[in-house]
Amino acid sequence: MQLSIMSCIVMFFATWWIVFFMILPIGIKQEDDHIIGCDVGAPKNPNIKKKLLIVTTITIIFLFIYIFYMIFG
Repeated sequence: MQLSIMSCIVMFFATWWIVFFMILPIGIKQEDDHIIGCDVGAPKNPNIKKKLLIVTTITIIFLFIYIFYMIFG
């Protein structure tokens, strides 16, 4: 089975979003003091840039393994 460029792109984004929502709640800490007008459940520091880098790295590694398996497996 040969993978087209479009199927690789779709698979990348689908995998990326799934991994992103799995990684997103990791390491979340809530504010100790509640500010009036702010959501009580808002995270103190969500570390979005770090999580985006982790998610992209995991997704690229997964896709390389999948493509390797599809070619040589």
